[in-house]
Amino acid sequence: MKICIFGLGRIGLPISLICVDSGYEVVGIDINADLVNNLREGKITFSEPGTETLLDRHLNKSFYPKHASEGISSDLREAGYIMIAVGTEFAKYPRVPKFSTLFTIIGNLTKAGLKSKTIILRVTLPIGTTDKVKRMIEEKTGLKEGKDFWLAFVPERIMEGKAIQEERSLPKIVGCYSDVGFSKVEQLLQKIGGEVIRVSSPRTAEFIKLIDNSWRDTRFAFANELAYLAEANSIDVVEAINKANHGYGRNQIASPGPVSGYCLGKDPYLLEFAFERIAKERGFNSIWYYGRRANDWLCEKIIQEVEGKRVLIAGLSFKEAIDDFRNSHGIEIARILIDKGYSVSVCDPYLDKNYYTRLPKDLERRVAKFDSLESAIEDVDTIIFTTRHREYLNLDLGKLLKTKKEPIKVIDLWNMFGNKLDDESIVYKGFGR
Repeated sequence: MKICIFGLGRIGLPISLICVDSGYEVVGIDINADLVNNLREGKITFSEPGTETLLDRHLNKSFYPKHASEGISSDLREAGYIMIAVGTEFAKYPRVPKFSTLFTIIGNLTKAGLKSKTIILRVTLPIGTTDKVKRMIEEKTGLKEGKDFWLAFVPERIMEGKAIQEERSLPKIVGCYSDVGFSKVEQLLQKIGGEVIRVSSPRTAEFIKLIDNSWRDTRFAFANELAYLAEANSIDVVEAINKANHGYGRNQIASPGPVSGYCLGKDPYLLEFAFERIAKERGFNSIWYYGRRANDWLCEKIIQEVEGKRVLIAGLSFKEAIDDFRNSHGIEIARILIDKGYSVSVCDPYLDKNYYTRLPKDLERRVAKFDSLESAIEDVDTIIFTTRHREYLNLDLGKLLKTKKEPIKVIDLWNMFGNKLDDESIVYKGFGR
């Protein structure tokens, strides 16, 4: 069975390779020519454990990367399944994000022919978007879902750094319109791995995808709110949380720190669109909306702690050991500092390693870039640690900073260094301490 998969990024590529390794022939399609060319040469430009082994095993045997402008009409005709795993635009509520890539793909597919095809959306979407896709296909083609083609929403739930492992094992939520449609999707997914769970509608599946990340984001926001409160009351939040959790199983309070990234930074806002009517009726927004706002506010709060005008941001990835800068606190803090007239340097061990670790265009020429902390510290007044990279965890920061000729302030958003710094020339500020 042939599958055409649109999107070969951090979600689409692992899914494609798992499908191939499960016995399917996959044509992977993307608009990024560099990405496609690299894949054809056997190169994966971002880090995801297990993907290189699978690519080497299946490239040009049962996995064929193609650019969207190439001739894929014959592939689409031969495919029994079409899967869409493209990214969506980040937008803070109430600004409405655009889903132009998804609807462009759907529009092109309606011209290519969808008779007898099963279409699976694995894109993060506001509630009700799959219904819009269904209407669009039916109106443009005259085909009837459930009779002439089948459509389902199957949320991807995998985590960067564990994508291969989790795609094989995590439950697959399936929202579809008919028993036949579910049977076709189930047949595909059962070979991949993980329990296949049917829900009553695509809207329910879309809802589940958004509540997954909104719950996690809100849980972390609670910890950050505690950190803000602890600081205001001269309390060490790390001590308080550790002691509150100790031997008390009903507590699972998280550690405070930057909460961002491509999913957690976006999904609570997407869920809020479905909450608008309730918010209007009662006069205030959802708890996950305010949780996301609380996590976003950390960027503004940290600026208040900066001393001097020369600032180094150590860590641009949204999470430790991940080569992905999208929607990270480090990037946002850099923007705010520059707008306020600070001189900003940035460093990260993954800087410029791939598409996902390039600085946004609005920052590229406005900051000084360093790939190591050692080379960046001399001409700065404040260092802000925004990512818990192991390179920083293993660092003897006190020894390193003793080489500086001038006093320096360290703002540690992950409380990595704690009481390890005893040099009088270093002003240490842990988050919530």
